[in-house]
Amino acid sequence: MNSQSGKSGFTLVEILVAVAIIVTIVSMVYTTYFATSKSAQAYKTRIALSRQGRKVLGQIARQIRCSYVGPAKKYKYPARPVSQQRETIPENAINYFNGNSDDPGGEILHLVTTNSISEGQTPTEGLFEVTYKFDKGSGVLFFSQGRFIDAPKSVVEKRNWQPLVRNVESVELAFFDGQQWLQRWDFKEKRKLPHAVRIDVTCEEENYQQYHYRTVAYVCCRKNQDKKTTSTTLVSINKQ
Repeated sequence: MNSQSGKSGFTLVEILVAVAIIVTIVSMVYTTYFATSKSAQAYKTRIALSRQGRKVLGQIARQIRCSYVGPAKKYKYPARPVSQQRETIPENAINYFNGNSDDPGGEILHLVTTNSISEGQTPTEGLFEVTYKFDKGSGVLFFSQGRFIDAPKSVVEKRNWQPLVRNVESVELAFFDGQQWLQRWDFKEKRKLPHAVRIDVTCEEENYQQYHYRTVAYVCCRKNQDKKTTSTTLVSINKQ
């Protein structure tokens, strides 16, 4: 009789062990793939936000550096003695530069500049009136741009707002007068442009991770400008 003891095979325990090893390997591979995919997606988001933040800061900084202010005009009024003629800009004169991060209407920056936001390849020349508005509710930074008219305005014109950047958590501005940083700037009050403007923008991802961008733009047309006229950008990340 032939003996059956010489036949080779797998026992139930060996099969279970092999299955457990295969499942473990597959699980490790899937976990590694999932973590890599998530990390790659986070990296892409970070790169996109970084480009977005730098683009916005660069654009605003260029327009600030190219800020324009017209010469002070003598506004004469009929039937008044020469001594009563105003030698300075009246209250309803042009507001060449105004900035306030806490503006109730959200219009954080208004200026006249020679640098325009051009959608085409050819830059547009001339003077432009630009206004930036930040909507805290939607987290969108808007801008409005139009040709500058060198005349005081008696009524507020309707602006054509266009979205510039989304997913913005906060926008903070500070204005340097030569001695200290101020939280707001009113040309009608100061009768001059600031020496520099500091811009802080914070963007936020879907997972609430924040990216902070800062730049300092120096106004080039200042006669007493003795500092560099290029912008420096600082980027930091806050994990929530």
